[in-house]
Amino acid sequence: MLQILAQAREGTVVFTSRQLHIGFINEAMLRLWHKDDSIKNKPLAEAAPEFAEFLPILDRVWQNAEVYTATDTLTNINNNGVLTPTYFDFEYRPVLDDNGQTYAIINTASDVTERVKAWQQVHIKEEQAEALNEELTSANEELLSINEEYQATNEELTETQQHLQYLYDQLAQSETLFRNIFEQSPLGLAWFTGSDMVIAQVNAPILKIWGRTARELLGKPHRQARPEMEGQDIFEQLEKVYQTGQVINNNEIRVKVKDGNGLREAYLNSVYTPVKDGDGNITGVLVILNEVTEKLLERRRREMVEEQFRLTVQSADMGSWYVDTLSRKLTATERVKELFGFYADDEMTLDESIAQIREDYRDNVVEIFNAAMISGDKYDVEFPIMGYRDSKLRWVRAFGKLYPAEMGDAPQFSGLLMEITESKEDEARKNDFVAMVSHELKTPLTSAKAFVQMLAQKALKNGDAFTEGSLHKVDRQIEKMQTLIKGFLDLARMESGKINLDRQHFIMADLVQECVEENRLFSQKHQILIRPCGPVQVYADRDKIGQVINNFLSNAVKYSPNGKQITVSCFTTDASQVQVNVIDEGLGISPQDTARLFDRFYRVESKNTKTISGFGIGLYLCAEIVRRHGGEVGVDSEIGVGSTFYFRLPLA
Repeated sequence: MLQILAQAREGTVVFTSRQLHIGFINEAMLRLWHKDDSIKNKPLAEAAPEFAEFLPILDRVWQNAEVYTATDTLTNINNNGVLTPTYFDFEYRPVLDDNGQTYAIINTASDVTERVKAWQQVHIKEEQAEALNEELTSANEELLSINEEYQATNEELTETQQHLQYLYDQLAQSETLFRNIFEQSPLGLAWFTGSDMVIAQVNAPILKIWGRTARELLGKPHRQARPEMEGQDIFEQLEKVYQTGQVINNNEIRVKVKDGNGLREAYLNSVYTPVKDGDGNITGVLVILNEVTEKLLERRRREMVEEQFRLTVQSADMGSWYVDTLSRKLTATERVKELFGFYADDEMTLDESIAQIREDYRDNVVEIFNAAMISGDKYDVEFPIMGYRDSKLRWVRAFGKLYPAEMGDAPQFSGLLMEITESKEDEARKNDFVAMVSHELKTPLTSAKAFVQMLAQKALKNGDAFTEGSLHKVDRQIEKMQTLIKGFLDLARMESGKINLDRQHFIMADLVQECVEENRLFSQKHQILIRPCGPVQVYADRDKIGQVINNFLSNAVKYSPNGKQITVSCFTTDASQVQVNVIDEGLGISPQDTARLFDRFYRVESKNTKTISGFGIGLYLCAEIVRRHGGEVGVDSEIGVGSTFYFRLPLA
C-alpha cells in the first residue's frame, strides 16, 4: 500500500496516531510542503508547525470518523524560512477498522493556487462586463484563462484515473482498503466486469449523477440496468474499451441521465479505462465521471454577456480604454485613437492623449481623471479634443471606474469614450441665440428702468401715491427680467467656456455671514439662522461661490411659507472638504424631481409651484460653478418636511 501511495502524483500523507504521527508521506506531498524525509514519524505539530490551524480539524476527523473536505483553502507554506501563500484542495479521510474505529487518516492534497488566481481574475472581468467598462482584449484573455483551467481539470482527471488504475492493480491483497478508497472518492466511480459489463461496484457520486440507487444497478449488465443510455454512444464506447484496451476520454460530453421519472440533460468529463488482471488480460472497465454542467452553463452565460457588451460598444460607436495605475500605461481601441486624431497603428501614450485636450479644459479634466484613478471618485466628463494628425475639433464624453486590486495585481482603471460633437454644436448654436436675444433685451430694459425710476421720483414729489406705488411694482418686474436675462447670459458663458474663475483664499464663514445678512434685508418674513462655523479657508472664486449661497437662500425663501425658519451651516466633512448646508422647512421635493433638480431648464411642476417664477437656470449654474471648483452639489428632501441644499469644496 505504501509503495502504491509513494508513486501517486497526488500529495498523500498518512497519520497513524491521534497525535498525528506521520507514518507515511509521498514525494508529491513533500514537494507541496517544501519538506524532506526528516519529518517522517514526527507529529504534524513538530514537523510542520505552519499547519497548526488544521490540528483541531484533524482531531475531530479522528474522533468522529468523519470525512473533511475543503477546496480553495489558503495557507502559508514555510519554504526555507519564507511563508508562501498557497491555495489547496484537500481531504482528511479516516480509515476505519472492522469495529468502525479510526486507525489512520489519509490526507490527500492538490495545489490549486493557479486555478484560484485564474477564477479571481475572471471575477474582476465579470464586474467590468456588468459595468460595460471591460476591454474586449481582457475578455479574450479571460476566456483563454477559463479554457486553460478546463484543460488543467481534464489533466487532473486523467491523472486521477491513472492513479486509481495503479491502485487497483496493486491492491488485490487489500480488498477492504480498496473498497474504502473507491466508495469515498469525490469523483463518480463504477467498476464493470466481463464482456456483459456487469456492474460490480459503484460509489455515491456516480449514483447521484446517474439518478439511480445501488439496488437498481449492482449485479446487472450495464445495458439492462440503464436503458436510458441507449442511442447515446455510451454502450459502444465501453465495448470498444473492453475489446481494444484503449482508454477513452470525453470532455464536456452531453448526455441525458435519469432524473426521477424523467430525464435531465447533463455535461460530463469522463474516462473509460480497461481493468486488467496480473497476466494483462482485460477483465472489466473502470468508469470515472465528473459532472461539469454548472461550470459549462456559467461559462456560456459569461460568453453571452461578453458578446452582448462587444455588440453594445460597437453599435454605440464607442471606444474602450484601460490605464495601468502603477505604470500609467494607456491601452486604447482603434476608435479611441481615431477620436484623438491618431492612426490605428499609432502608439498613443496617456500624456499624448492629454496633450490633445483643448487647453482651457485640460487642467480640469486631468484633475478629475487623477482623483478618480487614485481614490475611485466618479469619472464622467465632457471635453473638446484637437486631433493629433488632422487637427479636427471633436467633443467627447469619457466615463470609467477604478477596480480595486486583487491577488497582488495593480488596481485597474478603465472605461469608454464616445463622440458628442454634434450635440455640443447644437448646444453652442442654441446658447449663441440665447446670448444674442438676452443681450438685445438688456439695453432697452436698462433704459426702461431708468425712466421708471425717474417717473417714480416725480410722482413722489407730486404726492401721487398710486402712481408711485405702481411704478415701484413696474421697477420690481424689470429687476426680475434683468435677473432672468443675467441668468441666460451666465448660462451661455458657462457652456461656451467663457466664464473664468477668479480664485482667491478666503474664509467660508465670512462669506456665509455676508450672504445671510444680505438676504435678511429682502426676506424679513422668514427667520434665517446661522450655526457656528469655524475659520475654514478655501481657494475659490468668492463672488461665484456667493452666487451659489444666495441662490440656495433665495430658493429656500420662495419655497417656504412665511414665518418658517431657514438654517445655514458650514463645517468640514473630513480633512479635505468643507460643506455648506441651507436647510428650509418648505414644500419639499419628491425623489423623482431631486434626481434632475440640477439639470438645465428643469423645474419642479406641481400645484404648489405654479405661482413661483423661474426657468430652471439657477440651480444648474450653481452646480456648474461648484463642479468647476472640483466640488459637488446635492439635495436631501422630504415632501411636506423641507429640503437641505448643500455643496462641498476642497479646502485650501
